[in-house]
Amino acid sequence: MKILKILLLALAITAISCDGNDDMQNPSGTPLNGFTVVQNNGTSTFYETTNMYIEIDDDNDDAFPLAPDYYSFYFLNGRLIDRDQHTVVGGDEILLSTNTTNFAGLKVDVATHPDLQTGIPPTANNTYVASTNDSNIIHDFQVNSLVPAYFFTIDGTSYEFGNGDASVGTLHEPATLGHTVTINTINIDSTNPSNSTIDVDYTFVNTSGEFISGHYEGSLGFIED
Repeated sequence: MKILKILLLALAITAISCDGNDDMQNPSGTPLNGFTVVQNNGTSTFYETTNMYIEIDDDNDDAFPLAPDYYSFYFLNGRLIDRDQHTVVGGDEILLSTNTTNFAGLKVDVATHPDLQTGIPPTANNTYVASTNDSNIIHDFQVNSLVPAYFFTIDGTSYEFGNGDASVGTLHEPATLGHTVTINTINIDSTNPSNSTIDVDYTFVNTSGEFISGHYEGSLGFIED
């Protein structure tokens, strides 16, 4: 438990200070990070997500006191902060920067993964099944400002944060099966968490049977719930 707490503390520092996210590109200069929606008519569309965050729930509400209850993997083309850490009134659990238009969230429950139940966090060369609860993907949506408006500075840039509006854009709700998170590599820098990096692939199937695949490679931020 002590090792887990030390790890969570190191990871939480990133969410409080800077998240170190960056926009990596492949050699051709085209976006590397994002998800592709393949519609049933064969149309394929790519949506860029330049940043990634991992939320760690440590409420210990389940039967595994040595481990968090879940890990949520967030991919978006904006920034993300924890409302509780910023004492914002009137916000959702997480707040998105108002320039966010694409968002993918996949939740991995510890209760369904025996390898996570001892407190060992998600590791490289493993594929985790994502839950149908609190997993969804949305694109071309908007983030509404809070009242009063809330701004927070990350890496020297001031961002306005607010609540995502699912009534705008295209929301993909999860089918019963087909949602995974595959960690190819992950490097946690406990001295300077903002230098932590990850290479991850994910899949998602919506209720219409359309397949969505995503990739992210770069630095990341952490949130301890």
